[in-house]
Amino acid sequence: MAFLRLCFFAALNFAALSLQQSKDPLKDFCRRWGHQTAQVDGRLYIDGGLVAWNPLSNNPLNYTNSWLLFSDLNSSTTDIGMPQQYANLTKNSTVPSVSGGILWADEVNKCFYLFGGEFQNNPEGFSFWAYDTVLNQWNATKYSSNVKDINRASYGAGTQIDELGVGYYYGGWLNNHTSPDWKGPPMATSNLITWDMTDGTLNNNTGPDNVGRAEGSMVYLPASDGGLLVYFGGIEDPYRNGSFVGANMSTIHIFDVASSKWYTQKAGGTVPPARRQFCAGASWADDHSSYNIYLYGGFGTENVTGYDDAYMLSLPSFTWIKAWSAGNATNYPHGGCSANVISRDQMIIMGGWFTTSDTCDSPNGWGQHNMNLGFNGPSKTLWDKYDPKVARYFVPTPIISVVGGGPTGGATATKPSNWDNPDLSVYFTRVPSFSARAATRTIPSATGSPTSKPKSHTNVGAIAGGVIGGLVVLIAILSLILFCLHRRKKTNKSKEKANAQQPSPPPAELAATSPIVEMASPGAAKYMSMQQQPDMNHHPAFSDPNSLHSRSPSGNAEYQVPNSPYTAQYSSTTPTTAAPYPSPYGTYPPGALPYSDNSNAYDTPAYDDRHYSYPPPSAAYHQRQSSYPTPTSPHHPHLYDSSQPVTQTYYPPPPEPSHHSNSQSKSHQSYSDRMGSPEGTQYSGDTEFQTSKTNTPAHFYAQPTMSGGAGHSPGTYGGEGGSFRGSLDQRRPVRGRFVEVDHM
Repeated sequence: MAFLRLCFFAALNFAALSLQQSKDPLKDFCRRWGHQTAQVDGRLYIDGGLVAWNPLSNNPLNYTNSWLLFSDLNSSTTDIGMPQQYANLTKNSTVPSVSGGILWADEVNKCFYLFGGEFQNNPEGFSFWAYDTVLNQWNATKYSSNVKDINRASYGAGTQIDELGVGYYYGGWLNNHTSPDWKGPPMATSNLITWDMTDGTLNNNTGPDNVGRAEGSMVYLPASDGGLLVYFGGIEDPYRNGSFVGANMSTIHIFDVASSKWYTQKAGGTVPPARRQFCAGASWADDHSSYNIYLYGGFGTENVTGYDDAYMLSLPSFTWIKAWSAGNATNYPHGGCSANVISRDQMIIMGGWFTTSDTCDSPNGWGQHNMNLGFNGPSKTLWDKYDPKVARYFVPTPIISVVGGGPTGGATATKPSNWDNPDLSVYFTRVPSFSARAATRTIPSATGSPTSKPKSHTNVGAIAGGVIGGLVVLIAILSLILFCLHRRKKTNKSKEKANAQQPSPPPAELAATSPIVEMASPGAAKYMSMQQQPDMNHHPAFSDPNSLHSRSPSGNAEYQVPNSPYTAQYSSTTPTTAAPYPSPYGTYPPGALPYSDNSNAYDTPAYDDRHYSYPPPSAAYHQRQSSYPTPTSPHHPHLYDSSQPVTQTYYPPPPEPSHHSNSQSKSHQSYSDRMGSPEGTQYSGDTEFQTSKTNTPAHFYAQPTMSGGAGHSPGTYGGEGGSFRGSLDQRRPVRGRFVEVDHM
């Protein structure tokens, strides 16, 4: 029976792979989430994550996105008003396809770097890749580091400072989906990873404290002498025992780049509920009198599956302002989305997993939605069509009504009710001035431009060959299964016939000796079904169906109700659809959110390591999965065993060191006081502050390294020094060398 079960799942595996190869990432698109994006040279690149195909009712599986796509930010489709998307770029199988990582963009050298993320199955050892947007090719990247080992982390928070050529990644999960040799429960890290694109250094540095954090958001603000990084939201993992709590959205963490110091500041106003895997971006007034961070959606952390709302955090007043809410009647909560600010005034919100609906996410717009941050688009609302000509940010009325001033600046509320650290009051009065960063390589001429008819990176011959090959293998396996069943049936019949032909014992009155007593033949075993089908009526994906209504002017939403491929993320009194990720952290009590396990759902293993399948994995398979732990109340913390072995990863030699002095490094930026407000921008119009009442735009249809060896602290990514607190290199990086391997 075990052999037959193995044959059955092997057949399904081949069939699923053939199905994936036959799909077009644009024409068959339904949903994407957990992906990473980068904006380079007028293109918005989309890599990794998970995808589902349209219609969902006929495509119940979720697949790892193995394509590299891009949206042309210089275009806007006529029907739905979003950037045109293409899928004709190169990505071979040696480049990892992960979820929850980051793409660090290098606009100057026309490339981006892939860091972090987790695999759906069978994680690989750490590797560092760069994509050349001009040559359309991936290259393994050489780097040096201040630690012995760098581990992948997933669903951390990242950003970059283009003027400095430095990328940042804070926090994130370490688990058996990020590291091949991971043992024990997943843990959130407390470290800040920095990537210097000029020096080629990938360093592990200290965070604000020893508390592990993940699934929050980080943005860059051009304030202070060298810029500020602002982190908020997500979850906190203070006990390192598999439990976590939702971060208070009123607690804002700030990293001053010039001094390499962390600060914390309390925010007030209409504070959003705790959430995770939301998406956020930032813009600012022309005179830098206010910096405004825009937030959308996210999964809940306790008794809420997710959110379909938008907030704005205005600094330096540190005031939360609610910008938009769909209301209960048209609410489509979802998380796992991405946000990219375009020319400071528009922000593309892309993708996400919907927690309470099974509709496709604006398939005609490939899951793209546009926030007009200044409320100055054609509709004069927060949600509007994308316009590539809009390139100037105006402070919107909801923010002006709170901080004062006008559309171009002049804010009068420039401090919170109380500074938690007086240094912050100084930082927000200064504006950095960076010298231009020159390219460190000769930029070659582009090899081609997108055509009006986008192509998939797989050709028709490959698709046809894959389908035919899959069918041939499937037929062969089915034939083998039938042969096995026939042999078994034939054997059982032979045993029955042999039992029936055994001689009867002689009569008692005869003086003959009775034959030796033999053990009774067991007879033919009863045939049993290889799989017992679960009761669909008890699966969370089939409970409480919603009657969804389009909020799109175009009316192009697909209303499909699939067999949800995952167990429910959340436990609540209201049934919801299944979660986008398996629960890799073990089983947790009812009410666990949003990635709690459902023991009734794990009857069969996943069909293939490139996608998730329905039904979900078996209990044995589940033991090697990782998930997001359930929020629980604090209990006795357990010290984690840090003695586990970690396979040492060999990395290529570091690049040649750049020869420069601190004085030269410092010369790259000068300091200036905040610019005045020459325009006299006190807002004097008659516009009243009104929260947008429009519906969501068309589109919302919806361990620290547990490295082995003594001396390692459970609060670090890895390396030989345990925690690397205070190890941040405070030298100003020299802009210069772009490092690639081969293909040059």
